[in-house]
Amino acid sequence: MAPETLVVDISREELHSVEPAVDAFEARGPFDVEVRNHGRAVHVHCNVDDALSRVATLTETNHFVETESSTTFRVEVADGPRPVSGALRFVAAYGAEEAGVPVTIRDPAATPAVDQAGVPGTEEGGTETAAGRAGGMDPSALAPGRDDAPLLALAGVALLVAMLAVVLANSAVVLLGVGAVLVGILVAVVVLLR
Repeated sequence: MAPETLVVDISREELHSVEPAVDAFEARGPFDVEVRNHGRAVHVHCNVDDALSRVATLTETNHFVETESSTTFRVEVADGPRPVSGALRFVAAYGAEEAGVPVTIRDPAATPAVDQAGVPGTEEGGTETAAGRAGGMDPSALAPGRDDAPLLALAGVALLVAMLAVVLANSAVVLLGVGAVLVGILVAVVVLLR
């Protein structure tokens, strides 16, 4: 399987402009970054932010890209917790132009297998997976990831405060307000777990 590639264009629209080909990038392991220069030779600095640096590393951060050429470098991904989200930053012309790409590193084992017919929930030989037996839904998808836990804890605290307000302020207006808050929390949790 070929590694995934993130493409970044330099000087495509204007001199030293930094334009990632995608708004966001996902990888399941090490991936390549291709920097394509459409103008004069330029130095491009690349780095990972603190969140992404937990699992992703660059062997070299400064890259010289010749006129009308491209260079490719590797982003190594170590074992660790998944998913990990962060940003890969690209800076050109000594800081005059820069852009970032949100990057998410996912667990390669968490992807449901797809056979040649493109039917999710089956493995390559046509064997049904647990997700396929469960009607196409993977039960592990309901368990929140590490990134979701603080938000769910905050929703729980909001729920407790709302219940306390109902008990202490025996009022119809407070009851309606708490009802609205509870509906908002429920909608947020449903959207989060999708």
